[in-house]
Amino acid sequence: MDFQKAKQALVQGKIENVYCLQGSEVYLQQNFRQALAQKIENLAGELDLSSFDANEVSIDTVLDEAESYSFFVDQRLIIVDQVDFLISQAQQKMTDGQTKRLLDYLKDPNPATCILFIVPHDQVDKRRKLTKAFLKETTYINISPLGEAAVQSFIQSYIQSADFEMTTEAQKALLQRVDYQLSQAVAELEKLKQFAQSGQKVTLEVVNSLVTRSLASDVFELTNAILARKLDRSIQIYQDLILMKHDPIQLHALIVSQFRLFLQVKLLQMQGIKQDEIAQTLSVHPYRVKLALQASRPMQIGELSQLYLQLIQADYQMKTGLGNKDTSFYLILTKIMQL
Repeated sequence: MDFQKAKQALVQGKIENVYCLQGSEVYLQQNFRQALAQKIENLAGELDLSSFDANEVSIDTVLDEAESYSFFVDQRLIIVDQVDFLISQAQQKMTDGQTKRLLDYLKDPNPATCILFIVPHDQVDKRRKLTKAFLKETTYINISPLGEAAVQSFIQSYIQSADFEMTTEAQKALLQRVDYQLSQAVAELEKLKQFAQSGQKVTLEVVNSLVTRSLASDVFELTNAILARKLDRSIQIYQDLILMKHDPIQLHALIVSQFRLFLQVKLLQMQGIKQDEIAQTLSVHPYRVKLALQASRPMQIGELSQLYLQLIQADYQMKTGLGNKDTSFYLILTKIMQL
């Protein structure tokens, strides 16, 4: 089910017996669990809440609690965090008896209990019997990272509900600085809202002064400069990052990771896979995939592979002490510019 539709159903007072939130978008997860708890509390007059970590308790413990009745309220809420038994590489194992018990409960849940399962993974194994049952029997809500348009819409709604002014330029700059990550964008908006309490409009200048660029954004700008063979710009960005106390080995590892992403998205695109599917396949935010496709477009796959190999070799030398970590970047940059 679409997140907004699920929220709207809650607003209308429709509470289901079993929910499943699947995805890594933390803001949407917190938003829904708070809204669900508030709605149950409003309807019941009091909140009877039990929380479990699926890594620490068995499904039997959860179901024992779910099948019992509260002495205080007509409906209680159970939240089960960190569920991974729907993914392909699940660490949480269940016996056949436990699996059957869970499947039976999903088909016939206790009407006096609302369970919220939280699966913080963007991909699940839809071949699994359990996954099929969850998709069919629960109110299954996808909260994977949103695309640009959806994030922008959320931000605009947030600004409107918070009742402060923010220019279109400022909104765009904010989203770019946080790589269109909804949770980070909302966290930054909390700061900007405090600034706007004095009645001032949030402008581009305000965003540039108050919202810190993410390290991922700076590394992406650096790799773009390297791809464009802009030597002076590459050195300037790198030196700025060093002045910000980032370790050269850490920076180089991030650069290698970014070039790996360039290669992966280019190879998948060559296979005819669409942008959204690439993001799902690589478990990467759609905005990062879009930027990677744009940045790598002018490069031939052979050139990109050669650049990546150079970086891998330098990374190995830095981590094994064969090269000076303070000068390795400049040496590899000189080699790249000569390719």
